[in-house]
Amino acid sequence: MLVFNFGGPGARAVGSAAAFARVLPEPVRRAYDIVGFDLRGRGTSSRLDCLDMVTYAKVPKPDTSLVTPAGQRAIGEAARVFAEGCEADAPELLPYLTTRQIAGDLDLVRAAFGEEEINYVGYSYGTYLGAVYAQLHPDRVRRMVLDSIVDPTRVWYPVGLDQARAFWSRWRDWAEWTAGHDAAYGLGTTRDAVLAAWDDAREAVAATPVGGEFGGTEFDAVTLMNLYSDRQWPRLSAALAAYRADGDAGPLRALTGTPTSEDENTDSVFHAVTCADAPAPDELAVFTADTVRLKAAYGHLGASIAAAGPCLHLQSNTRPPVRIGGDDLPPMLLIQGDRDPATPYSGALRVRRAVPASRLVTVEGSGNHGQFVGGGECVDGTATAYLARGELPDADTTCPALPPPEPASRAGGPEETRAAPHFALPDHASGTAAFG
Repeated sequence: MLVFNFGGPGARAVGSAAAFARVLPEPVRRAYDIVGFDLRGRGTSSRLDCLDMVTYAKVPKPDTSLVTPAGQRAIGEAARVFAEGCEADAPELLPYLTTRQIAGDLDLVRAAFGEEEINYVGYSYGTYLGAVYAQLHPDRVRRMVLDSIVDPTRVWYPVGLDQARAFWSRWRDWAEWTAGHDAAYGLGTTRDAVLAAWDDAREAVAATPVGGEFGGTEFDAVTLMNLYSDRQWPRLSAALAAYRADGDAGPLRALTGTPTSEDENTDSVFHAVTCADAPAPDELAVFTADTVRLKAAYGHLGASIAAAGPCLHLQSNTRPPVRIGGDDLPPMLLIQGDRDPATPYSGALRVRRAVPASRLVTVEGSGNHGQFVGGGECVDGTATAYLARGELPDADTTCPALPPPEPASRAGGPEETRAAPHFALPDHASGTAAFG
C-alpha cells in the first residue's frame, strides 16, 4: 500500500488514486496498491463549507495591496465573514483539524488495510503531514518520499512571510524567460521591462476591474498560480501580452477559471487546518504592518501573501505544532527544487538536518512545485529505486532541472504528461498565503 497526499491542505485525494497510479513509474505501480484519503472536512469526509457559493464567487475581491485604513478594513471584513462562516458550519469540527490529528487519521488508514508499516508520498503540505506522522509513529514508516518540503518550524504564518521573497524571485525568473522570447510576447527584451509591463497591467485592472470583476487581487492570484511550474509560464505571458496589446483581458480572466463548490471546500479546509495548527496574529494591525513591509520589499505579490486572512479570527487550537527531529526518525527521501516559490528551499534543508537518516535530492535551478513523476529521469529514477526496491542514495545528491518551456507550448501541454498533482492554492480573496 502506498498512500499519497497532494498538498493543500485540502487537495483532492479520494477519486484521484487511479489517475495517480496511471502516471507512476511502472515499477512503483506494480509494487503497490495506491491509496488516497480525504482530510477531515474535505470532500467525502465530514465536509466543511465556510461560504455559500454566491459569497465565495463574488468578485472583485478586496485589493490585498491596499494599505490605506479603508483598504485594510475591507480585507479584515472579508476575513471575518469567512471565519464566521466556518464557525457557523461546523463549530464542533474546527478544534479537531490539526495536522497532528490528521496524522492520526493516516494511521487509521494504515491499520484499516492491515499494514504494520506505511509507505507514503507527500507533496507540499503532504510533506508536513508525512513528517508529523513519522515523528509520532517512527516505527510504522517503511518508505516515505517528501517532495517540495514545508519548513516544520515555520508553520504557518511565518511560512507565508518566507514565501513572499520566494514568489518574488520566481516572478523575476518568469520575467527573465519572457524577455528572452520577446518575439513571441512583445513585453520587453529585459527582465525589468517585463516586470514593468506586469506592474502597469496590475495597476490598470486594480483601478478599473475588467468587467467589474477582475481586479488587482484576481490579477495577483492568476500570477501566483502560474508561477508554481514553468510549464505554465507560456500561458501567463501570452495572456499578459494580449492585455497589453489591445486591452483583451479574456485570456487573463480565463486563467482564473469558474469557482466551484470543490474550490470552496478546498479553501475551507485549507484555512481551518492552518488556523488550527499554529498561532497567527489576532490583530489586523500586525497583518497591516507586514503587508506594508512586504509590499515595499516584494511588490504587489508580497502584499497579497501578507494580507490578513481568516486566521485573524479563526484560531481554534492552542496546542503547539509537533516538533520534528531526532535520531530515531526513519530514513526518508526528500526532493526539492532550489527555486520553489511555494515551499522555499530552506525548508528542505531544515528537515534534512532534523532527520539525520534522510537523503536530499536537490533539483538545481528548478522552481517547479512537485518534482517526482515527470520531473526528469534523475528525479524519477532515484525515487523509483527507493520506493520499488528500498534503495536510498548513499548521500545527498543533485539532479538537473528540466529544460525551460518553449513559447509555442500549448498552455498546460507539458504538464499534462506528468502526474500533475493538484496543489491546493487558496483563494486570495480570503487573504492568505499560498502554501500549496
